Amino acid sequence: MKAHTKTIETLVVHHSASPLSTTVADIKEWHLARGWDAIGYHWVVTAHGLLKYTRPITMMGAHAFGHNSGTLGVCLIGDNTTETDQWTIAQVTALQRLWMSLFVVFPEIDIVGHRDLTDGTLCPGIDVRPMMLGPSAR
Repeated sequence: MKAHTKTIETLVVHHSASPLSTTVADIKEWHLARGWDAIGYHWVVTAHGLLKYTRPITMMGAHAFGHNSGTLGVCLIGDNTTETDQWTIAQVTALQRLWMSLFVVFPEIDIVGHRDLTDGTLCPGIDVRPMMLGPSAR
């Protein structure tokens, strides 16, 4: 894992594009199969809203090609492009809490969906900014 080369400026939100029953171990397996040394996201949020810390925030993620330095990545298990695997209220609450916690440490941090940085992806399937409580997303 490489360290960030820029100050943390953005939280990038992803969905796993998989069923809500997907586990953190599943995501780890997928990422290791791609030749990565660990899960590419800094956090994964389970369907029950459990926030799992999966990569040190001091280390650059592997979650948004060309945009990993200066960003932190969080993946919420599920698929917002389907009706059956959309995020749960518990997951959205966990994301809101993470956002507010990060805002305390990084007061200039912005929040975006993966699709806001990378052409050709729908991830995370929705606009995340209106979902945030507390600090306004820029």
